[in-house]
Amino acid sequence: MQTRRRLLQTAGVTSALLLAGCSSDEPTMTTTETDTSTDTPTATETATPTPAGPTDAALRDRTRAYVELLVDGEYTVAIEEYEYTDAVTEQLDAATLESIWTTQTDGLGEYVDVATVESASQQEFLITDAVVRFTGGRVVVRLVYDDAGRIAGIQFPGAGTYSPPAYADDAAFTAESLALDAGDGCTLPAELTLPTGEESVPGVVLVHGSGPLDMDSTIGPNKPFRDLATGLASNGVAVLRYGKRTSACDVDPAALSLDATVTDDALTAAATLRAQERVSRTAVVGHSLGGMLVPRLLARDESLAAGAMLAAPARPLVELIPEQMEYLLSLDGDLSADDEQRLATVEETIARIRNGNLDAGERPFGLGGSAYWQDLQAYDQVATAGDLDRPLYFLQGERDYQVSLERDFGRWQETTPGRFDAYPSLNHLFMAGEGQSTPNEYFRPSNVAAGVVADLADWTVNETTGY
Repeated sequence: MQTRRRLLQTAGVTSALLLAGCSSDEPTMTTTETDTSTDTPTATETATPTPAGPTDAALRDRTRAYVELLVDGEYTVAIEEYEYTDAVTEQLDAATLESIWTTQTDGLGEYVDVATVESASQQEFLITDAVVRFTGGRVVVRLVYDDAGRIAGIQFPGAGTYSPPAYADDAAFTAESLALDAGDGCTLPAELTLPTGEESVPGVVLVHGSGPLDMDSTIGPNKPFRDLATGLASNGVAVLRYGKRTSACDVDPAALSLDATVTDDALTAAATLRAQERVSRTAVVGHSLGGMLVPRLLARDESLAAGAMLAAPARPLVELIPEQMEYLLSLDGDLSADDEQRLATVEETIARIRNGNLDAGERPFGLGGSAYWQDLQAYDQVATAGDLDRPLYFLQGERDYQVSLERDFGRWQETTPGRFDAYPSLNHLFMAGEGQSTPNEYFRPSNVAAGVVADLADWTVNETTGY
């Protein structure tokens, strides 16, 4: 059994359960489904290899149910109630399946949901990818079915390998590890990326989106904050990035306010960067929730020269969350009865947030507790931004389904002076793609687009002077 477990616990991808005769190329997911019922045909149902076999929709439902068995610890049921190819059966039993699952999900926190299930045909196989969300991250579970509906492979493709972007010039900067004292016995790991040379340079602090993110803002194989840090430093901008308190320290996220989760540590990082001898002025660059909080940071610290807001919501999160959920559930073009029930549950939770009726220790949507949501409810980022007298820069990917090009970026354009740049092919992580954006693409290795880095560097160097 030990030999079998070692074989199945390959870092990044569980490759022992590979498909016989299937190409190793990454398939193109042509269909996106969420909670699709088995009697609902889809536009790509004809892609199923054999008409007599299970439909794409049925296999997507089967994958969702399989993941839920793993989450519940029902490994024996998963082995006994699912059919596997002979090659997989020889290698897989309940204990091995448990070892695979716990290895891949260790440290991700509490289970939230199966966000989406996508499918695509490749040779004689039907490949399904399920994005499984936890409070501390996500994992992609790939089940590969043969034309008889048997499981021919189990993989975890999200844990690919990060590759530095071409625009990161290692000779153009140095990287120094730092430790930020966040108080309450909490020390945040940090890194200062400083352009080489002796001259003064502008500097920025990177502020994360929601969730317990590390200093690279890692999601799957991607590290957007590392891309930004090395790319900006290659273009004459010092960057300080740090691990979030909820990632680096032993804290109860349900007990933290919004300030304790984000604002306070960002201001500590800004003060640390400002103290660097070669840094002439300091700005903040926030992504998603971090971008939404840039106006608060500037209002709290008058020494900050400017703020850049990447994919920053202009609306309250309680408006965005149901919208995001409906988008994901509607990717197949149809909402099932189960989908409608899930949306109703989301709306019920949103109503309790609005009314301040959260239970002690409750963390809706894997974010914060009562104090966190009360703070968010009281915060008006648009009004706060309107009172500022320092440069603001808004960047938005046009394929972003989490923050709306029209309802968020458009509102910023209507209400707030600043520089605005939108990027047609980019998603919420400012990485390129095609077609409708889904969570699965966050787990395909990529880098922040070079144009975003160049624009941020230009703005920081040329448009934040005099503050």
